[in-house]
Amino acid sequence: MHPERIEKLRKALKDVSPAVRQAASGSLERMEAKANVGRFAAQLKSDDKVARMRAVYALGEIATEEALTPLVAALTDPVHDVRCAAIRVLGEIHEPRTLGPLFDLLDDPDASVRALAIEALGNFGDKRLADGFLALLSTDDTEILRRVVTALGQLRETRAEGSLVKLLDHPEADVREAAAAALGAI
Repeated sequence: MHPERIEKLRKALKDVSPAVRQAASGSLERMEAKANVGRFAAQLKSDDKVARMRAVYALGEIATEEALTPLVAALTDPVHDVRCAAIRVLGEIHEPRTLGPLFDLLDDPDASVRALAIEALGNFGDKRLADGFLALLSTDDTEILRRVVTALGQLRETRAEGSLVKLLDHPEADVREAAAAALGAI
């Protein structure tokens, strides 16, 4: 790690200005975290599910270029909880290069993984996702449908208006609520 930079930042921890001390502390913490990306990436190969989940969340906090590769790899973890953690983290990071791997999860056999992927993708606000979401409006899975409707609202996708109006008559209140909110957004 950069010894001169670390030495100067450590001295800045004793600065008379609280703002300088706080900035120096934050910088030292980020530098330490970046230095640990390799360790967290290695934890993703552990047999311990909890360790892999901790690694996903730690990499999400770091959110550097180096952290993205192991996070995307975690999307294919055989354990549902680890995949879900990676989806949540990548959805919060909003890195456009992760759109493809997240979109691929719309074909995951696990409905909860698909639902989280839709939610994460909706957070991106990327209009290119609209066609994929529109195609999912015919699903019978209420949770998937609710999240797709919410995502279309976030995208302000006007092509969904007719479908959303029809969904105001859906038997499930959660879907009707999402449709009403989405119509207000578009």
